[in-house]
Amino acid sequence: MREFKSLRPRELPRIYNVETHGEEPIVTVEETEGRITIQYTFPGFYLSDDERDVEKERIPFKQVTIAHTGFLGESGKPLLPSFGRYVQIPFNCEYTITVEKSESVQFDDITVAPAQANLTDSPEEEHVFEYDKEFYLKDQFYPEDVVNVSGPFEINGYNSLLLHVRPLQYNPAKKKVIGFGTITVTIDITPKEPSEYALAHPALDKEAYGNLFLNPKRGIEKRLGIDTRVMAPSSNTPSGPEFLIIYHDTFKKAAENLAKWKNKRGLRTVAVSITEMGNTVESIKRYIRKMRGSTLSRLRYVLLFGDTDVIIPETIPESPSGENVTDYYCSTERDPVSTTQYVFPWLSVGRIPVKTAEEGLTVVDQIIAYEKNPPEEPEYYKRMVFAAYFEDRWPKDGKANKGYMKTMEYIREHMVDLGFEVERVYTTNNEDMTEYHDSTPIPEEVKDAVIDEETATSRLVSITSKGCLIIGHRDHGRSTGWVDPPFEIKHLNAVTGETPTMFYSINCLTGKFDVETPTDSFAEKLLKMKGGAPSLIAATRASYTWLNDDLMKALFDAMWAGVLHTFGSTASYPIKYNRLGDVLNYAKTYLPVVSSGIPERIKDHFEIYHVIGDPTLELWKTKPLDVKMHVVVKKWHMVIVLSRCPKNSVITVWDKDKMLKRIEPSSNHIRIPLRDISLTPVTRRKIFVCFWAPGCMFKKAVV
Repeated sequence: MREFKSLRPRELPRIYNVETHGEEPIVTVEETEGRITIQYTFPGFYLSDDERDVEKERIPFKQVTIAHTGFLGESGKPLLPSFGRYVQIPFNCEYTITVEKSESVQFDDITVAPAQANLTDSPEEEHVFEYDKEFYLKDQFYPEDVVNVSGPFEINGYNSLLLHVRPLQYNPAKKKVIGFGTITVTIDITPKEPSEYALAHPALDKEAYGNLFLNPKRGIEKRLGIDTRVMAPSSNTPSGPEFLIIYHDTFKKAAENLAKWKNKRGLRTVAVSITEMGNTVESIKRYIRKMRGSTLSRLRYVLLFGDTDVIIPETIPESPSGENVTDYYCSTERDPVSTTQYVFPWLSVGRIPVKTAEEGLTVVDQIIAYEKNPPEEPEYYKRMVFAAYFEDRWPKDGKANKGYMKTMEYIREHMVDLGFEVERVYTTNNEDMTEYHDSTPIPEEVKDAVIDEETATSRLVSITSKGCLIIGHRDHGRSTGWVDPPFEIKHLNAVTGETPTMFYSINCLTGKFDVETPTDSFAEKLLKMKGGAPSLIAATRASYTWLNDDLMKALFDAMWAGVLHTFGSTASYPIKYNRLGDVLNYAKTYLPVVSSGIPERIKDHFEIYHVIGDPTLELWKTKPLDVKMHVVVKKWHMVIVLSRCPKNSVITVWDKDKMLKRIEPSSNHIRIPLRDISLTPVTRRKIFVCFWAPGCMFKKAVV
């Protein structure tokens, strides 16, 4: 049974009806001189039955949920709603927080279900029900504070506080819940002394990350009337590459081919041998951080080209699941100082874990083919596949134990609304499915979509052979592939066709790139095979179930904004350029918003999820636009005419492998003096011009 409980906030209009308007929070943000005031209104919450047998005793637990909020989820302790969002404040400021609560509302005889924070998607791990019996005997309210503030953090150019507001407190000994319909948080801000800290580069894309903020608009200093007295950088000219490829010499030709292609597409790229910095974890991180350290550095992406035996990854010995092998801290400004501190990404990082020069060239060819010659079939750009499992094990009562299927259905609804054709490939261990894990009923069309394992595998092979925009998976995983629906390395051998598919393999271990030679993981196999994935996202170790569900939602929100609910704003924005590394970083940045009380597990997810492949790979989301380009030389000028000039277009002029000129046009008619491209008597015979813009076909013209 699922029952709504009202917190009776006075701020709600009289005509408010939870069935019509929902129970999600209502948030208003007011920015005045030196102050940010945020009012949170909570209409109420839902209680649903979640009885469990604990030490041979039947306990009538209740799940407590509020739509579009996350959870305070400490292992074995009461799982309570926690509404998190980032709040932007100016750099170089101090802040104080005050909290006001409305009169509390009390609810009695409730046994709140405990958080299952250790639940993973590994089929080999037998989960032990997490129940802190001693904590449930305590006569005290939990959490102690209704508002938790952490930070500030620098997130994609924002100076950010992370606020978690908990409208409910629980006394486990008395089985009493008290709730607050209105909570008001006031942040008073004062500038510090003058600082040499220079503002983040203005070219950073703030829009997409604004989906995770309550006050995302630019110009926070002006709105608050704050003079932060931050010293401006001595130069406003960005410098250096945007993309750094670090390669082992075995893969020199492949790395240089990739760098050449990226430069032709307008992404400033350099390829550097690992011998130039030293093949140790510390020397690699030091090299990257030094290059990125300048305020005006363009560097935003790093690729490690080579398997873990030739470019050494970092080993994190103290993690919840044991020992992590990771490249994550190549993407951060610093290392964490404890096992419970997560560090936000500074860059996007990926690895091409190939063993031979031939494998390296094959992977690069497939990356280039995906970006240069995308599929011509229009239906390809409407086609997605969601694979998931309905797991009902403890007890087997028709109610899901995990959120696999509900997560994919939640995302699917949004994608269908946008016009995509999303095929379900669902399996179950209980054909008598009745409820999702949150006690909401399962629609008949979802039940009808469930198929047997053999059919599911056959369908996934067929879909991969045909190719589609994205295949997403939620369930258990091993290094060899997906458990349910079954799709493993052995099945990939049956794939025919060479049309690429992007894979979001959100489960355990399918991206384990440190498996012993000559074995490949599922992700490595997909990366190297024709008709697989030009790059993909997967985990190198066992991963946590509830964080995986939220990670998957954010991966789709990054490109098709609106999956995640926004507050304080009516607009949602996608990630700029749809680059795979940025998509993953965005999803990771969402995890601290949706989950609190488990920093060590969030840190773990930051470390184990990787781009297996190229972090700058630009994912197609619609059929590419075909821009016509005409180039002629007239006396002392080169004239380039485009049929249109999309935003962020780039034109490059080349003499063989040497770039002569790079421009970012603002018009579809470009006139370049020949003296600006340093033509010699030889290069005057033949040069070529390249055009690229987001969402457009790459063009090349020989002159």
